[in-house]
Amino acid sequence: MADSQSASVPQPLFSFGVVADVQYADKDNGEYESRIQRYREAPNKLQEAVNTFNSVKQDLLFALTLGDIIDGNTTLEKTRADFHVILEILCKLDVPTCHLLGNHCLSLPRDEVLKALNMPARYYQTDLKAGWKLVVLDSMDMSLNWPEDTENYKAAADFLKAYPLGQANPQMSLWNGGIGSVQLSWLAALLKDAERDVVKLIVAGHHPVVGGSALTTHLVWNHQEVASMLVKSPAVVLYLCGHYHPGGYELVDQTHFVTVEAILEAPTKSKAHGLVHVYDHEIAIEGFGTVKSYNLKLP
Repeated sequence: MADSQSASVPQPLFSFGVVADVQYADKDNGEYESRIQRYREAPNKLQEAVNTFNSVKQDLLFALTLGDIIDGNTTLEKTRADFHVILEILCKLDVPTCHLLGNHCLSLPRDEVLKALNMPARYYQTDLKAGWKLVVLDSMDMSLNWPEDTENYKAAADFLKAYPLGQANPQMSLWNGGIGSVQLSWLAALLKDAERDVVKLIVAGHHPVVGGSALTTHLVWNHQEVASMLVKSPAVVLYLCGHYHPGGYELVDQTHFVTVEAILEAPTKSKAHGLVHVYDHEIAIEGFGTVKSYNLKLP
């Protein structure tokens, strides 16, 4: 009887772990919008996430970090030391990892971060189970965090000039960034291929791209263009991000946009991580601590 009952419970096609905005630094607590940033507590909370993921490693395909694993410290030497603290914890994971770049990650040189995290590129795609892919975006692609003689810097400067920070463009703070033309062309081709091959896509980036999933002050610079591409594609079922620490959710047509709550602002003795279980017609996010749980219906 028990065996038949357990056999009737649908099993996910695959599952993965997720964390957002560890943002560790060896410095005293901060405060932003009346929320406390508990920098020194972050490593223990990341370790709790690693423990959870390792406890179900036989069921996990990978673990995903959504950027800003460090905050940045007063010197490059201190920032690098903070980074190594986090790397040592991540090395304890018994499942593969996928990473992406956040704005605070760029307190260290891009190439150093990419190499240390074994990222194949700033933006990339990877096969999951049959019929599913993960697409990782670089939402700091168009930003001033580049040498001034680069095309990325020039594109960012031009965009900032055309859309200055203000009431009409609240997203244009330098803690956000944009997705440049080369990456957008890459994404458009990828979406077309996925639609042709009937592949479902989970897209991940550091910054939110739709209002409702975050305050407009925390969106990608060219969020309307990016969101429109994602929503128009029947291949895209879920966009996962961090950056906006309280988290959020928005459904646009049939595309789910989930902002995962930050480890950094989880209360003392709490935790903040999740397990994502993917089924044919549903994605269930199982939240731990301050990370919210969702049952997201798929078309």
